[in-house]
Amino acid sequence: MKRALATTMAVLTAATTLAACGGNSGSTAGGAAGTATAEAAGAAPTTVTVAVSENILTLDPLDQNCVPGAAVMDMVFDALVEDNHDGTFSPRLAESWEVSEDGLTYTFHLRDGVTASNGEPVNADDVVTTYQRLIDDPGLVCAANYWGDLESVEKVDDLTVNINLTTPNGACLQGVGSAWIIPDEAWNEYGESLFTDQIMIGSGPWAFDEWIDGQYVHLTKKDSYWNPEWNSAYNEVYIRFVTEASTAISGQLSGDVDAYLPTSGISPDMLGLYTGSENRCELITVDTSTIDYLGFNCNEGSPFADINVRKAFSMSIDRQTIVDTILGGGLVPVGVCNSESMGYDETLTAEGYTYDPESAKALLDASAYNGEPIEISCTSAFQRIALAVSDYANQIGFNSTVSIVESATLADIRATGEYDAFIVTAMLSGSDPYQFLSFRVQSDAHHSGYVNEELNNYISEGNTASDPAVRDEAYKKANAIIAEECAPMVSLAQLQNIMSVNYGITGIKLFSDGFWNLTYIDYAPSLVKA
Repeated sequence: MKRALATTMAVLTAATTLAACGGNSGSTAGGAAGTATAEAAGAAPTTVTVAVSENILTLDPLDQNCVPGAAVMDMVFDALVEDNHDGTFSPRLAESWEVSEDGLTYTFHLRDGVTASNGEPVNADDVVTTYQRLIDDPGLVCAANYWGDLESVEKVDDLTVNINLTTPNGACLQGVGSAWIIPDEAWNEYGESLFTDQIMIGSGPWAFDEWIDGQYVHLTKKDSYWNPEWNSAYNEVYIRFVTEASTAISGQLSGDVDAYLPTSGISPDMLGLYTGSENRCELITVDTSTIDYLGFNCNEGSPFADINVRKAFSMSIDRQTIVDTILGGGLVPVGVCNSESMGYDETLTAEGYTYDPESAKALLDASAYNGEPIEISCTSAFQRIALAVSDYANQIGFNSTVSIVESATLADIRATGEYDAFIVTAMLSGSDPYQFLSFRVQSDAHHSGYVNEELNNYISEGNTASDPAVRDEAYKKANAIIAEECAPMVSLAQLQNIMSVNYGITGIKLFSDGFWNLTYIDYAPSLVKA
């Protein structure tokens, strides 16, 4: 597995400084007192404000479905392990763990002496309560995404717990890292009111204060945390929901915002707003494992049932021009597994990913395609890419058009297979293709009609093996088949995220799978530029 950002991400995850505008002066989001006076007097700021591009939808730690929501939960609660979002995991509430030989039982050994914000000791009872809830409520996002194979959870002793699976799951620890532990006594007392009434009792380093829907989340530093090496200079964190990019950037330039972390990065056409602030704001580019891809309807009767039609369509696309002129940056992929994900093979070549209009036209002429209309469906966010793809295809003889639809409509037609082709984005969570390949390829959730048993066998092997090297090799083989068959999708671009963070801020983690983390945010005045 290749990690193009291995060095950079190691620095970030070690909490080495990320930088940006002016050392947090004047953070005032949601009524927070500004810090300009303190900075002018030479004191370090005690409040930091981070602008993000989307609102969170719930405070339930097991029902998070957006990047900011996951970041907030990771500050308030602890999971058993820390997900490093690169296929590796570090101890958190669990000091160590082991997996049974058959891959069905994970045994976790908990830290002693950990307490939640209400003083309740954190032990195996809390883990049992949390994972039993995942079993009892499979509709929770965490349960649906990671725990379809969770059979039971059992307390061995106060500091030891077993998690039992029905089938081996090579990505199990990714689910463990997203299952934030709920204190059992608090859950028994309050139930879901813990979240709906914003009580929010957890063992993480930050105490929850309030969530104003559509505006901000406010957190305060706890007096004590089980990790004595962590002690942030900040006493307060405000996470502001700012959907308009120009507003967020203006807030950063004026000093009201200290970092801007939009979920899909700062759009290249907005970067000019930072001109003149180079000594105050650092723009950080992260190669991600997120892809834009083109999905095909391969069912009988569809033009894309013919591999030559799929290859011709894919080979007509100038991906480099799309990356350079429409996306303003990114990487040209070969397959869905890319340079930041497990299953990437830097030696892989595939005919269908070569931009070759003449060869594409020859393939199309030799196929059964006879000018049938092809509609490319997408939301307005992909309009420019879709129009470019359609134009490239039409230049070699296709009859394609673009249909702009609402997100709900796109979801409906993908769920029924009532489409010719569509364009969407997919995040490979944890830089692991497990969910993507299982859901969108093996289970054919979007009813493409493409079936390849050899491909499915490789996906199953990657999904169930506990050895990362075995998983990586299986996914490489799966990726190669998808690339060669141009089915059920072809990748159009591997995306980059651009973020901006104030000089002096340390401890923000930016991950290659598009997630970010503020749990260990800190401040180093020596890193502020004059």
